[in-house]
Amino acid sequence: MPQSRRSPPIINAPPLVTALALSPAVAHVIRLVGGQGLDGLFVDIGAVFPERFWGWAGVNVGSQAYPPYGNVLSALIPLVGTAFVHGSWSHLLMNAVMLVALGKPVYLVLQRVSRSAMGGSVAFLILFLVSVAGGSIVHLLAHYPVGPPAIGASGGVSGYLAAVLLLQNGPNLVSRKFLTVSAVFVVANAMLAFLGPSMFGAEIAWQAHIGGYITGSILFRYLLTRRPRAGI
Repeated sequence: MPQSRRSPPIINAPPLVTALALSPAVAHVIRLVGGQGLDGLFVDIGAVFPERFWGWAGVNVGSQAYPPYGNVLSALIPLVGTAFVHGSWSHLLMNAVMLVALGKPVYLVLQRVSRSAMGGSVAFLILFLVSVAGGSIVHLLAHYPVGPPAIGASGGVSGYLAAVLLLQNGPNLVSRKFLTVSAVFVVANAMLAFLGPSMFGAEIAWQAHIGGYITGSILFRYLLTRRPRAGI
């Protein structure tokens, strides 16, 4: 009697990793079909505008096209909300693919070393969101008090990349191997400042990549050291 064979999943990753990778795509579709008003809302809560942030913080940014954020909440939400706003499908697809490729091994390690499955899932999401926020903060510091806005999940992707490289070359943050691959990452991103406009047709928020990488490496190392380690 012939045995039935199940087709392999389109995305070979744990459900949480798949959901995280697809969530920016869902947000992008909603933004596209929602009309001009909804598009403006997404940009308002998802784009990190240096002049709006520093203007809200009391810095004189001169005459700018966008007003300062009105309160603490509206100033802080974009630091994380930026992960769900992308400028194009190509930008979105690149980040989604990287989230699956890098998120899967990070998720599996956190599940293995955590006291519970829920704890590993929460740690996985926290690592992503904190890395995004770290990238946003470095972008703001690099463009004080005015500069181009930043959007996208690249800070979180960079945080997961740092975690993977730390597993492969660490787990010591100051080991020669990890510092070497980190230096290559920084140099490669600095080159995007010059090649980005010609390669992708837009400026690359490379400082946010570095900020997410540094934040992700520190937080991931902390998550490993505070939990019972198993086979790492």
